[in-house]
Amino acid sequence: MNVDQHLKVAQWHIEQARLHATSEHSCGCPSNAHDQKAIDAVESGLITEEKSCVVPAK
Repeated sequence: MNVDQHLKVAQWHIEQARLHATSEHSCGCPSNAHDQKAIDAVESGLITEEKSCVVPAK
């Protein structure tokens, strides 16, 4: 993905998060391995630039 595409995906996720914060919206979105990697990076304070969009196997 290019920068513009990443920004569009990020914008979509931000809007989904805002919807989830309301009492009227609930979708039960499960996180996948890529999402969990991002969650773990944010929670640990470690934000790094991805050199590829492939999630390494654990």
